[in-house]
Amino acid sequence: MLGDDVAVVGGGLVGKAAALALARVGLRVSLCGARAAPAVVPQGFAQRIYALNAASRDLLQALRAWDQVPDERVQVVQAMRIVADGAALRFDAYAQGVESLAWIVESDAVERALDLALRFERNVQAVSDTVAEARREQDGWELELSGGARLRAGLLVGADGRSSRVREWSGIGLRSRPYEQTAVVCNFDCAGPHGATARQTFTADGGVLALLPLPGQQVSLVWSAPDALAEELRQLAPEQLAQRVEGQLGALQAGHLAPLRAAGTVGAWPLVLQRADSVAAEGVALLGDAAHVVHPMAGHGLNLGLQDVQALAAVLGRRAAGEALGQLPLLQRYARARAEQVLALELATDGLHRLYSPGLRWAAPLRALGLRATDRLPLLKSWLAGYASGRSVLT
Repeated sequence: MLGDDVAVVGGGLVGKAAALALARVGLRVSLCGARAAPAVVPQGFAQRIYALNAASRDLLQALRAWDQVPDERVQVVQAMRIVADGAALRFDAYAQGVESLAWIVESDAVERALDLALRFERNVQAVSDTVAEARREQDGWELELSGGARLRAGLLVGADGRSSRVREWSGIGLRSRPYEQTAVVCNFDCAGPHGATARQTFTADGGVLALLPLPGQQVSLVWSAPDALAEELRQLAPEQLAQRVEGQLGALQAGHLAPLRAAGTVGAWPLVLQRADSVAAEGVALLGDAAHVVHPMAGHGLNLGLQDVQALAAVLGRRAAGEALGQLPLLQRYARARAEQVLALELATDGLHRLYSPGLRWAAPLRALGLRATDRLPLLKSWLAGYASGRSVLT
């Protein structure tokens, strides 16, 4: 029977980062369900795009993964424009005194970099077998893998997504509410330069449309549309979707990007607000989507997961001599470390979703007033930008 300090369940991006981060604080880690990252997209960019904040990039640098992401597949975000009800809120890296507001990168490219780092990490045993069954023992967990092998670990880390089996095995409850929206994604070539600017607007039907800059002269669409509209958009050919998006460029104050030309296929996934009752239990810690799923309007879903990794590694790395990894008081320190940021982002994204719903059109003048007022308050904008960087909540 194999034995390690920690078993990380979930071989995706957050799971791989967790395995590396926990190994770096001296723990022996089994990564279960490890999967190889998809190959490089031969032309253009992959559908799954993330906007990494400064804290996430710091983590990837510490894990020696960031430098393995090719420069030509990373796009810095130097400005952000949020436009709604005839008003605009603007953020600029130069004005905030930071290198960049975010870094746009493909999920696959980050995973490939983590795969490379894992090959050189002696304290991580990566296995492709998934966990079939888990049984709690007095001093930890006994896991049965899909290939028949058995594994013991003092701490079970769930990085296995929104339908987490680790969460189920640990008995942690879940609150979930569908948004009745679907995120429709596609990449486009632009006629004009995007200026390293991310753009977002709230549409009249209650949806959220965002264009993220990609390397070269491309943008990535994330259209969080009501389900009926999303189904209509999904049925369009990519070039037809490009025309529909062109019709929204005026609202985004981005008419210079037209005409758009599709640079990939159309993808979609349903949106939900989801939060585990706790991110920790005796012998268990939850990370990423296993712990919380928020609306993508702020682009911080992955950032939350990577900051979960940072916080858990910091707590376990500072534990007292003789303090068992699975002890609840220790893991509650991790839960407390994550509570503020997760709740704040959940309230902010869900609150904005409600505020810009079709039923609140009467509030448009007040919403516009709020955007304009925020745009004219440099100190508030600096605080918002600093909080979004993720660094302030990890200190």
